[in-house]
Amino acid sequence: MKKLAILMIAVLMIFCGYSKGQTFNSQVTWECILKRKSTDEGEISMKAKIPPGWHMYALGNSSKSPIKMNFKFLPDKSYELVGEVTQPTPLRKFEKVLGIPVTYFENDVEFSQRIKIKGKNGTIRGTIQFMQCSDEICIPPQDFGFALKIFSL
Repeated sequence: MKKLAILMIAVLMIFCGYSKGQTFNSQVTWECILKRKSTDEGEISMKAKIPPGWHMYALGNSSKSPIKMNFKFLPDKSYELVGEVTQPTPLRKFEKVLGIPVTYFENDVEFSQRIKIKGKNGTIRGTIQFMQCSDEICIPPQDFGFALKIFSL
């Protein structure tokens, strides 16, 4: 019954400009929202809430490291990406668990992606891949998928 309720909520989220969910291990909570700036411009806000004692890695860490943080958007004729995903200035430290310097976030962080809206209706689908650690352990990279409906103004 619980799985059916979760599936129904996921289906409902596909049909609106909002997506929210938790990762498999209930650590980081994500909330994605499409903010309309005008009839042909928008911004995708992707907010992560990180529990106390945990941190999540930022974009731009070494490609040789096991850290994963990226955003993938499925192409759709109703929109086009403008620039890259942006993030606030991350914290920096030497990660003892991994043995490398890293950039990361604690508490809350908001990433954003500007878009040009090209169609009256469509859906922005994407995946956020991220990795989180505490001072003792790291959880393997996780994926959070989202779908945001574009409605005409």
